[in-house]
Amino acid sequence: MGRQDFDRISPELLPEVERLVVAEHEALHRDLRGEAWSPPHAYRWIRYEHPDPVGQLVAATRRLAREWTAAAARPGAAAARERFDAQADLRLARALRIAHDLGYPER
Repeated sequence: MGRQDFDRISPELLPEVERLVVAEHEALHRDLRGEAWSPPHAYRWIRYEHPDPVGQLVAATRRLAREWTAAAARPGAAAARERFDAQADLRLARALRIAHDLGYPER
């Protein structure tokens, strides 16, 4: 996610990207760390009420990347990351289909 060009996200595509970031937050915080988790918790963590929601998603993906790196030595980290990656691949494919339908050029 951190390598995506978020500045070009249209309002129709934003919900798909948002769901992907929330799912990654869930995988890291609930599934790996065993923390209490809910979607509102993720949105507060993302600071999604900020006037620049796309910028907040960019910042959140960077924070998640750092947190995954820090958690890499934890038991179960590799399995949690693999489960998330499999789910993320499906979500990203859906987002890419939506982007294509909206006229975004393929990379």
